Amino acid sequence: MRDNNKTILIDKYITGKLEDTELWEFKIEIEKNAAFAREVKLRKEMYDAIGDDKKMELLKTLNNLKVRKQKRIFNINIYSRQVQSIAASLIVLMIVGAGLLSNYSDNNKNFNYNIYTENFVDEGSLISTRSDVKSDNSLVESGIRMYDNKQYAEAISLLDANPENVTARLYSGLAYMKLELFDNAEKQFIYIIDHKDNIFIDQAEWNLGLSYLANNKTDQATSVFTKIASENGAYSTKASVIIKKLKNN
Repeated sequence: MRDNNKTILIDKYITGKLEDTELWEFKIEIEKNAAFAREVKLRKEMYDAIGDDKKMELLKTLNNLKVRKQKRIFNINIYSRQVQSIAASLIVLMIVGAGLLSNYSDNNKNFNYNIYTENFVDEGSLISTRSDVKSDNSLVESGIRMYDNKQYAEAISLLDANPENVTARLYSGLAYMKLELFDNAEKQFIYIIDHKDNIFIDQAEWNLGLSYLANNKTDQATSVFTKIASENGAYSTKASVIIKKLKNN
């Protein structure tokens, strides 16, 4: 079978245009010729990989090309060897582009996570001392002790049993950060911020911003740090530095 004939037959086979006799002979060739079968399979996969919209766009573009030497418009079969080569190149470019986009996303995630690790400070015991808050709930106090002993999962089980206690919420959020369960940490800090009437709002805002960063939620993190930077609080200077880093990335 000539190469030209093979190309035409494969094109017709893929598009369902083979006559009964041709189809029977074509299938026999596939059965006895492994190389031919592989070529058919490859062309079929290439055809399936191109979306219908892309096929129509490519067909429209190619049908509008002009042959300068002949000075006439000619139609090109979208399933021909030349067009399939172009299509294959487009697919490769799309795959490469997707890879580059994925690499960019990974790099951005790593950049955000590095900022998080640079700025997260375990100040649990310091908060307890500074706040001068004594809980009348033994479970909360036990949870704080477990947190200080780095028993984060055990601490969370006790602290989360006291959802209305802002001190428990804060330590629970920090424990979730230690375990890198940032979605859970965010919920705890948001509760403290929304509660309003407590002394932990600045710590909650700061750690919420860091949790957003670690979770690669750049827009939310930027919003939180912008608010912190605009206020004359303990974290305003650090927040301004983070914002600059995010803008320059």
